[in-house]
Amino acid sequence: MATWYVVADAAKARIFQQNSPRDTAEEIHTLVHPAARASGSSLASDAPGAQANAGSGSHGMQEKVTPRQAEDLRFAREVIDQVRHALNDNSIRQFYMAAPPHFLGLLRGAMDDRVSKALAGDLDKNLSTANANEACAAFKPKLV
Repeated sequence: MATWYVVADAAKARIFQQNSPRDTAEEIHTLVHPAARASGSSLASDAPGAQANAGSGSHGMQEKVTPRQAEDLRFAREVIDQVRHALNDNSIRQFYMAAPPHFLGLLRGAMDDRVSKALAGDLDKNLSTANANEACAAFKPKLV
């Protein structure tokens, strides 16, 4: 079974596959998330409701997360769904992932137990523009 290398940020995720340690990895999926490049105000369809009185407390319509955070979380779930699908199909046995720290946390949070157990390693580093060789090499231990 193959190994996947998932490199992502909030705007783009690329998945490389390596069938065996001797094989060269190749890019097999690219997920693009255009909403990550949109301004925060264009992501919100409407402002939270206004409060009738000026008292303290929060209003029931007040958002708990920003539209940007909601979009980032949605994309992280989409990326992890790709991995989950490959695991369910027995297409891969393990995967590695790299992302900037904030997005890496969202990816980890989107995992269930099965996906977590298949995670062979992760890096808090933005490798979304790396080629297949650079992405795979980032996970191999440096020999001194």
